[in-house]
Amino acid sequence: MHNGAKIAIFIIFAPKIVEMIQEKNQVVYPQNFDIKMVFVSSIPMEETKKNIHAVFQKCQVVHTFVDVRSSAKGNYYSYCYNIDIESKEHLELTYKSLRSLPGLKFAL
Repeated sequence: MHNGAKIAIFIIFAPKIVEMIQEKNQVVYPQNFDIKMVFVSSIPMEETKKNIHAVFQKCQVVHTFVDVRSSAKGNYYSYCYNIDIESKEHLELTYKSLRSLPGLKFAL
Protein backbone atom coordinates (compact mmCIF):
# COMPACT_ATOMS: atom_id res chain seq x y z
CA MET A 1 0.00 0.00 0.00
CA HIS A 2 1.46 3.35 -0.90
CA ASN A 3 1.19 6.51 1.22
CA GLY A 4 -1.87 7.83 -0.65
CA ALA A 5 -3.88 4.73 0.25
CA LYS A 6 -2.79 4.91 3.90
CA ILE A 7 -3.87 8.54 4.09
CA ALA A 8 -7.23 7.76 2.45
CA ILE A 9 -7.90 4.94 4.93
CA PHE A 10 -6.96 7.20 7.85
CA ILE A 11 -9.27 9.97 6.62
CA ILE A 12 -12.16 7.51 6.29
CA PHE A 13 -11.67 6.01 9.75
CA ALA A 14 -10.42 9.13 11.60
CA PRO A 15 -13.91 10.44 12.53
CA LYS A 16 -14.87 7.05 13.98
CA ILE A 17 -11.59 6.86 15.93
CA VAL A 18 -12.14 10.36 17.32
CA GLU A 19 -15.70 9.39 18.28
CA MET A 20 -14.46 6.25 20.06
CA ILE A 21 -11.84 8.25 21.97
CA GLN A 22 -14.44 10.82 23.01
CA GLU A 23 -16.79 8.07 24.23
CA LYS A 24 -14.02 6.60 26.41
CA ASN A 25 -13.31 10.02 27.92
CA GLN A 26 -16.92 10.83 28.78
CA VAL A 27 -17.58 11.79 32.37
CA VAL A 28 -20.29 9.71 33.97
CA TYR A 29 -22.61 11.68 36.24
CA PRO A 30 -23.40 12.09 39.07
CA GLN A 31 -19.87 12.96 40.23
CA ASN A 32 -18.44 13.82 43.62
CA PHE A 33 -15.20 15.80 43.68
CA ASP A 34 -13.26 18.55 45.43
CA ILE A 35 -13.42 22.01 43.89
CA LYS A 36 -10.73 24.56 44.70
CA MET A 37 -11.36 28.27 44.37
CA VAL A 38 -8.82 31.06 44.81
CA PHE A 39 -10.01 34.48 45.98
CA VAL A 40 -8.22 37.71 46.80
CA SER A 41 -7.69 38.09 50.53
CA SER A 42 -9.00 41.67 50.58
CA ILE A 43 -12.53 40.25 50.91
CA PRO A 44 -13.11 38.88 54.43
CA MET A 45 -12.98 35.09 54.66
CA GLU A 46 -16.45 34.73 56.20
CA GLU A 47 -18.00 36.91 53.47
CA THR A 48 -16.40 34.79 50.75
CA LYS A 49 -17.58 31.56 52.39
CA LYS A 50 -21.09 33.02 52.62
CA ASN A 51 -20.99 33.97 48.92
CA ILE A 52 -19.77 30.51 47.88
CA HIS A 53 -22.49 28.87 49.99
CA ALA A 54 -25.13 31.09 48.36
CA VAL A 55 -24.01 30.04 44.85
CA PHE A 56 -24.06 26.36 45.81
CA GLN A 57 -27.55 26.74 47.26
CA LYS A 58 -28.80 28.61 44.18
CA CYS A 59 -27.37 25.90 41.90
CA GLN A 60 -28.63 23.11 44.21
CA VAL A 61 -25.12 21.74 44.76
CA VAL A 62 -24.72 19.42 47.71
CA HIS A 63 -21.49 20.62 49.30
CA THR A 64 -19.23 20.30 52.31
CA PHE A 65 -16.56 22.78 53.32
CA VAL A 66 -13.15 21.06 53.44
CA ASP A 67 -10.63 23.79 54.24
CA VAL A 68 -9.23 27.23 53.49
CA ARG A 69 -5.56 28.16 53.15
CA SER A 70 -3.72 31.41 52.81
CA SER A 71 -1.09 31.98 50.13
CA ALA A 72 2.53 32.41 51.20
CA LYS A 73 2.33 36.21 50.95
CA GLY A 74 -1.24 36.36 52.27
CA ASN A 75 -2.68 37.90 49.09
CA TYR A 76 -5.04 35.01 48.33
CA TYR A 77 -7.19 32.42 50.06
CA SER A 78 -7.74 28.99 48.57
CA TYR A 79 -11.10 27.43 49.49
CA CYS A 80 -11.78 23.73 49.05
CA TYR A 81 -15.28 22.22 49.01
CA ASN A 82 -16.43 18.69 48.29
CA ILE A 83 -19.38 18.86 45.88
CA ASP A 84 -21.89 16.58 44.14
CA ILE A 85 -22.64 17.39 40.50
CA GLU A 86 -25.56 15.72 38.73
CA SER A 87 -24.83 16.48 35.05
CA LYS A 88 -22.59 18.37 32.65
CA GLU A 89 -25.18 21.16 32.54
CA HIS A 90 -25.21 21.28 36.35
CA LEU A 91 -21.41 21.61 36.36
CA GLU A 92 -21.47 24.38 33.74
CA LEU A 93 -24.17 26.30 35.64
CA THR A 94 -22.17 26.02 38.86
CA TYR A 95 -18.93 27.30 37.30
CA LYS A 96 -20.80 30.09 35.52
CA SER A 97 -22.40 31.16 38.80
CA LEU A 98 -19.10 31.01 40.69
CA ARG A 99 -17.50 33.32 38.11
CA SER A 100 -19.85 36.08 39.28
CA LEU A 101 -18.41 36.08 42.81
CA PRO A 102 -16.35 39.12 43.83
CA GLY A 103 -12.63 38.47 44.18
CA LEU A 104 -12.59 35.05 42.46
CA LYS A 105 -9.32 34.51 40.58
CA PHE A 106 -10.04 30.95 39.40
CA ALA A 107 -11.84 27.72 40.25
CA LEU A 108 -10.61 24.19 39.52
